[in-house]
Amino acid sequence: MNAIKNLSVNNFTAFREANFEFVPGINVLIGENSTGKTHILKLIYALIQICQQTVGKQEKEVHELLASTTLRAVFKSENTADLVRKTISQRSPEEKPSLVKLQFDDEYIHYHWASIAEIPSSEKFEWRMSALKNKPPQAILLPGRELLTIYPGFIATYQQREIPYDRTYFDLAIALNANPLRQEMYNKVKHLIEPLEKVIGSGERISKENDHFYLESSEGGKLEVNLIAEGHRKLSMLAYLVRNGSLTPESALLWDEPEANLNPKLVTVVVDFLLNLANAGAQIFIATHDYLLSYELSLRAEYGLNSNIRFFSLYRQEGEDGVLVESGNTLADLMNNPILDAFVEHNDRENALFYEAEPEVAG
Repeated sequence: MNAIKNLSVNNFTAFREANFEFVPGINVLIGENSTGKTHILKLIYALIQICQQTVGKQEKEVHELLASTTLRAVFKSENTADLVRKTISQRSPEEKPSLVKLQFDDEYIHYHWASIAEIPSSEKFEWRMSALKNKPPQAILLPGRELLTIYPGFIATYQQREIPYDRTYFDLAIALNANPLRQEMYNKVKHLIEPLEKVIGSGERISKENDHFYLESSEGGKLEVNLIAEGHRKLSMLAYLVRNGSLTPESALLWDEPEANLNPKLVTVVVDFLLNLANAGAQIFIATHDYLLSYELSLRAEYGLNSNIRFFSLYRQEGEDGVLVESGNTLADLMNNPILDAFVEHNDRENALFYEAEPEVAG
């Protein structure tokens, strides 16, 4: 697979300057709200989509149009000028354009854009470097919520009118629309979802009929998907994407908040699935706020159970302009860990309450 090695950004949304050196396996983004985790996932996804459409095409106008259109659709922004980081010290946005560079194993793609100073709501987009000669991996971006319950009629609705969903939801709906693989092809990848079947049930599977999804049992019973728990729907959606060939060992999976609406007991199931997929060859990027998910992955790396994991902390620091980034092979390597900080603060509050109440208990 043409894995992503590096992403560098300058003056992009929350970032003045940041660099991400990725591993071919699992890449974990942590950070407080508004530190740009979702923006990084969307940027990677958008750049992959641009690459998919422009491989072998050298026409400057083609690149500029496709890049501008894709970025606006993925970020649901009226123009790419809105993605340019603006600081108080800037005299005009045009002086500091956004620069983004996505590097694969041997090739890279580099885009540059800015707002037009005289017309703040307009954009000036420019393609700077040659695009890839080889196609990048197919990418799937999963939002924090599942899509199965809003799937009926979603594709047509998105195409016909304005709705409050960005392009990633539409692309995911298209991926879900694919028919299941033939049995002999599915047999080659069904081991990937073994952890999920422990929750869904080994004799049960998600099926699609007349634009609706159902949970089918081995006895032939059928239950509408909106009647099963949301956490189970998320895992069922993953299983279906493997089942229909949209998510493969050659894919790049980007997942925003995998822990959303999941019981903590299911976190290890998600970790086992992610490791299965990564060990088979997929490259994975997740953004999380969850203690259990991040530390379970860190434990696997720390104790040598899987070394193909890297952690990125996105944080703000007083006196520094924009969000900063540090990385490590385990969470212990990070100096800035808001998940651990919140956990320690909670423990301190618990100890304080315990010792305040102790004299009353003794009396």
